[in-house]
Amino acid sequence: MLTRVAVLYAIVWLWWIGRARRRVLFVYSDSPHWKHHVETNILPKLPPHSVILNWSERARWRTLTLPVLLFHCFAGRKEFNPIGLVFGRFTMVERYRFWQPFQDAKHGQFATLQQVETAFLNHAISD
Repeated sequence: MLTRVAVLYAIVWLWWIGRARRRVLFVYSDSPHWKHHVETNILPKLPPHSVILNWSERARWRTLTLPVLLFHCFAGRKEFNPIGLVFGRFTMVERYRFWQPFQDAKHGQFATLQQVETAFLNHAISD
């Protein structure tokens, strides 16, 4: 596992980020709890070189592509959808988990969703 993580970081840092300061991978699904919000408020604000994966379409994912490998390696097994992963040059991945904030919002508590969304977008689009 440690070797796989090290190899993925090397690929990200030396190739995938390229000339950018960071790369963003965002994964979400067609859940009615967040699909509209994600597609209206998050995806349009992401940098153009961001990679978006739809968990609802995972049967069509090419399993050996770098974004899919990064998702499986760094998202974990719990609260992995929706998730924003921000990869910076020579830094560890930053994970922004949206699952619990969306659960809270479903029950009328929007503060956590606003906080994680703001932190994620600020990190994703900052220069």
